[in-house]
Formats: sequence, structure tokens, C-alpha cells
Amino acid sequence: MQRTTQLVVAAGIAGAVFAAALGHLLASPSAALASWERGGVVGEAKTGTVDVLGLLEVMLDFDPYKTERETETQTWNAQIDPLVAQRDAAVQSLQQLDPNNPDQSVSQALYEEYQQLDQRIRMLSQQAGQRIDQLSAGQLADAYARIHASVQKVAEAQGVDRVYSSRMSAEGMDVTNTNVIVQEVLLRPLLRDTTALDLTPLVRADLAIPDAPPENPAGEGPTPAPVEQPAPEQPAGEPGGN
Repeated sequence: MQRTTQLVVAAGIAGAVFAAALGHLLASPSAALASWERGGVVGEAKTGTVDVLGLLEVMLDFDPYKTERETETQTWNAQIDPLVAQRDAAVQSLQQLDPNNPDQSVSQALYEEYQQLDQRIRMLSQQAGQRIDQLSAGQLADAYARIHASVQKVAEAQGVDRVYSSRMSAEGMDVTNTNVIVQEVLLRPLLRDTTALDLTPLVRADLAIPDAPPENPAGEGPTPAPVEQPAPEQPAGEPGGN
């Protein structure tokens, strides 16, 4: 999954977390520092943080999620690619015909074939994009649920009372453009907590999440989703038209 895509997908999650945390602090300014009482024992609440987006980024770049997306992409490409070849062949045949030939029946038939194929390609490409987007959303929800469950387990074992989804370090921020840097800022709703314990390594270990996504071989990028294939240049106007 590409970095910019991940940040766009995560912006809504990060924004919601930021708004919730800010609203909580505004409603009760001393809540984060107050003592708490549980079972008749009064003590200081212990805070933890987890870099949820960082874990999601890596999880979605590994199996089973990666293979599932690649398989879905290949399935759609297997339907679209032959149609693209047929459409391009029809255009090439059109370009080879003599436009001054009084008999336009062949060119008319080729043009109609081109239109039908192009319409079919556009429809399938749109369906493919929607399906892969739906699949990716489901994967994101599943991966988040796994992280959420792991956080509960790890936090309880560590005696942590509250956990924020926050990236505590301000190092290594992506400064590609204004939108991306704003999203990077929103990923850090918790700027400082001297009592906070970073649970990210423990959650990573609990879920067996690698430290980083696998490197792509030289010259290879992420597997692209099926996209609408533009038609090659064709004769202007409908054959036989004035």
C-alpha cells in the first residue's frame, strides 16, 4: 500500500481520535492527571500509547491481506485485458481503411465494435475499482480489530488504564505536501505524557507484525488496481459522418 494512500485512508481515523481526545480534555481539563479509584484503592492512572497507523501500514503489506488484493486485481485484469486488446485491434483496423471508399459498411461495423468494447471496458474498470476499494476497506477494519483486541490484552498485562492511538515522535514526518503534513500532525493527538508507556512493540510482538513491509525488487512497485485503459487514437467522428 502506498504511503500517500495510507495517510488519506487514515486521516479520518486520526481526526476522530484527535477530536475525541481534545473533547475529553476540554470537558475535564484535569482528567488526564487526576487520581483514579478502583476497588477502593486510589492511585495514579497509567497511560499507554500505540502507533496504530504504523502497525496497520505494515500489516496490510503482508499476507493474507496483500495476496488477497493481488488475487482480486488479477481476476479483474483477466477480464479486462483481452477486451482492451480487442478494442485496440478494432481501432488499428479502422485506421488502415481508406476513408474515401464509398462502401463504409466495414468501417461502420468496426466502429460499432470499438464502441461496444470501450463501453464494456469502462464498466468493468469501474466495477473493479469499487470491488477492490471495498475489499481494502474490509481488510483495514479486520486489521484494526486485531490490533484493538491485542491492545486490550497487552494493556491489561502491563497495568495500563488508558491507551491513546498516537505517534509520539515528531521525527520522520512526511512533508510531501500540506495535506500530508496535516495528516501527520493529526496522527499525534497526544504530544506529551511523562507516565505514558509505548505499547507499540508489545502489540507488534503479540500479533507477530514485522518491523517494516518487505522491500519491492528493483524496478517493481506496488501491484496496481485495474484501471480504465484509454483507447488509442482513432479517426475523428463516426465513420461515414460529415
